[in-house]
Amino acid sequence: MILKRVLISGAAMLLFFVTAVSQGDTKHFAKDGLAFDYANGWSVTDESTSDAQQLTLNHADSDAQIRVFVHRGKVDTAEKLAKAKAAFIDPYVKSVNDTFVQMGAKPESKPAKTKIGEVEAEGVQLRASLGGEPGEADVYWLPLGNRVVVLTLFGPDTSLRGAAATWDMVRNTIKVEASQPKASASPKGQD
Repeated sequence: MILKRVLISGAAMLLFFVTAVSQGDTKHFAKDGLAFDYANGWSVTDESTSDAQQLTLNHADSDAQIRVFVHRGKVDTAEKLAKAKAAFIDPYVKSVNDTFVQMGAKPESKPAKTKIGEVEAEGVQLRASLGGEPGEADVYWLPLGNRVVVLTLFGPDTSLRGAAATWDMVRNTIKVEASQPKASASPKGQD
């Protein structure tokens, strides 16, 4: 009986998602080789620099936030990924932890994994309670298209439940094209 309810619930959720997608309830972001889908009603703030694409997704009725960070440098070896982790991923995770501490929380962290696209991503889950309201920040990283991608989902638990479908949509549809070498102009007189 319980299995039947689980199957019916799962089928209903899948039907809802397929219906939402087919009715145009999704938006598509594509710029500089980065592309992903996200739910209608969410806004994207682009704070990209010459070093990285940095996007924040927000919904007006939610305290949840999704961040997408894609470094523009080429990362095509395990050694380069380790250097990127030491250079900006670890400091970023520490800054998220420090933000919780500055707000008066005592965050607890544990290793985490999730699939981003079709690839298993390493990550960390930071849990904390602010003013009695539990919440978390989930930070995941991996190389995609020879670039480092860092995805973050954070907010209070009540808001995170409402953001789950958009988070899953971003995670499952994100694509990063490999960096292409810039074409050089042919020297004058050699056409």
